[in-house]
Amino acid sequence: MNTRIFARRSDRPLSHIILRWAAALALILLILVLPERLGDVVWSIFARLPVELPLIVLALIAFSGRLQTTLRILVVVLLTVMLLFKLANMGAYFGFARAFNPLVDAVMVPVVLDTLAKGRGFLTAAGVVIGAVALIAAVGAALTWATNVIVRGVPRHAQALVASGAFVLIMLAFLPGPNKFATLNASMFVRDQAAAMSQGLEDAATFRAQLLEEPFKDLPRAHGLAGLKGYDVVLVFVESYGRSALDHPDYTDTVRGMLKRFGGMLETKGFAARSAWLDSPTFGGESYLAHSTTTSGLWVDNQQRYVQLLRSTRGTLISDFNDAGWRTVTVMPEITMDWPEVDYFKFAKVYTSPNLGYKGEPFGYMTMSDQYALAAFQREELAAADRAPVMAQIGLVSSHIPWAPIPKLVPWDQVGDGTVFTEARTPESADEVWRDPKRIGEFYAMSIAYSLETLMSFVDTFGNDKTLYIIIGDHQPMTFIAGEGASHEVPVHIIAKDESVLAALDKGTWTRGMEPGESSPVWPMDTLRGRILKAYSQQPQ
Repeated sequence: MNTRIFARRSDRPLSHIILRWAAALALILLILVLPERLGDVVWSIFARLPVELPLIVLALIAFSGRLQTTLRILVVVLLTVMLLFKLANMGAYFGFARAFNPLVDAVMVPVVLDTLAKGRGFLTAAGVVIGAVALIAAVGAALTWATNVIVRGVPRHAQALVASGAFVLIMLAFLPGPNKFATLNASMFVRDQAAAMSQGLEDAATFRAQLLEEPFKDLPRAHGLAGLKGYDVVLVFVESYGRSALDHPDYTDTVRGMLKRFGGMLETKGFAARSAWLDSPTFGGESYLAHSTTTSGLWVDNQQRYVQLLRSTRGTLISDFNDAGWRTVTVMPEITMDWPEVDYFKFAKVYTSPNLGYKGEPFGYMTMSDQYALAAFQREELAAADRAPVMAQIGLVSSHIPWAPIPKLVPWDQVGDGTVFTEARTPESADEVWRDPKRIGEFYAMSIAYSLETLMSFVDTFGNDKTLYIIIGDHQPMTFIAGEGASHEVPVHIIAKDESVLAALDKGTWTRGMEPGESSPVWPMDTLRGRILKAYSQQPQ
């Protein structure tokens, strides 16, 4: 080989030039071949050449002057954005079993940071922000260096040779044949991201049309929910209570054992129960999507749809009960700031962390124990005499990530202002539990069992023959807990003393008791509002 071809004015050794070129190409190669799912990061991703690599080399050395500078900037920006999108997809698939959608997910950044700040402290959240900024800066700087090596590392008289080699590789990549050595996965990734954004815009138009439909608007007020006259209706969402909690081999003994106890207590006290599965619109987080899907009767599976819903006049299960004469309340202990959604849902009373009166120590992200939230609801709403029937939507969050520490159940007459829970908790901190992956799953199952035990004790202590309980898991836990390929299914339980009240809703298809099984039906979560209205509303003649 004629080493003068690659010689530089600085008289750098050939080995140095080759190493710089190899490092520059390796950096770009890594970004191009990096998959969007963490589980796909294997050595075989380097077995095929991304066609975009020789295209980039050809484009950078085929031009000079301002056009070359513009191309360099474009390559740096596009590759940086591609890497960030791939990392975002890894996180989305890891946590929520879905792809990242920039059109609707960008607004979730403040929510994620708020969750981190509450669960792991402000410094952790600040560290994530600083780390993200540092990562962007580092990637941009590294790509700037890499593109500079490509355009400056070859003398002008050798550029034609390098360009020819790149051109040949590109041509070979497009030759027909079964054993392709090249791939266009990076371009396909960009195409898919653009398509996702386009589909998001189309989805917004589709959902706008759905918001204008109100299938129950003509139901006369006098007939609405007459089948539940005099009943309190308590709709409870249990955080991260997904099908994996019942079926995953690591959790089933703990959770199904608790459900067996729950079912046994109900039989002893004269209650009946039915169970089934609901298909949730979300996975691993974003509980409010499940809440709004249940109450609106529409499939609200992303932030864009949620915002559209809040800006609409679409009726909800809350307005249905309002119109039928119930006092509607919500208990949301994880809400610590103003909650603008209240203007849409129109609850008669909203209980959030600031006005629930909890005086004990928080549980990391969880502001208070489930038992305290239910005790406050009982004290403020159900204990009153000569009151209107109550329809309540309650979010229980003791089973929210990071699942430690977990509250301990205490006698209801000792709950008081919650200071008892400063001591009534497991001793392990989240940091201690998360050092051992096996303990994370163990504490997840324990937290679900705690929430169910608390509900069991609540029904046992305060339940009566004029209450319908609807208990729903909001979504599956994150993928690393639920397992790869887990469905979006969550348990749903209905409890009452009057069998006819349950029969009107389950139509004889749900599983008796507190344990849904393989033969239990699976309903989309957005059908529950319609099922409740059809089951308990008298149709006018």
